[in-house]
Amino acid sequence: MKSVNKVILLGNTTRDPELKATVNGQSVATFGLATNRVWKDHTGVKQSLPEYHNLVAWGGLAEFCAQNVRKGKPLYVEGYLKTRSWDGPEGSKIFRTEIVLENLVLLGPRDGTEGLPEAAAEHAPIPGEEMRT
Repeated sequence: MKSVNKVILLGNTTRDPELKATVNGQSVATFGLATNRVWKDHTGVKQSLPEYHNLVAWGGLAEFCAQNVRKGKPLYVEGYLKTRSWDGPEGSKIFRTEIVLENLVLLGPRDGTEGLPEAAAEHAPIPGEEMRT
């Protein structure tokens, strides 16, 4: 039987990406994305519930994110769910579910440079341009 592990989100970043390198020199960027679920309740009043997602990008996509993604900016992302676990300080198991990015599209202002560092603004991609791993 086939299975599918695919995530597609459209939301706003909650923090600037944090770029690190593994012991093998592989780039990895982590940051957050907020989405909102909007609906009308049984009385017809509009309700909204935010959801926060942990994103992880690897390699060239991680470096692209570190240079071009900023807190509060809208993004379209595609990826898959991955859950990691480790032992906490009191011996309890800690779990964290993340979205490992495979595709990212910058959304927002037409010039695509608002909020970017000066060096990144010179090489900013066209908004809506896809960046794939």
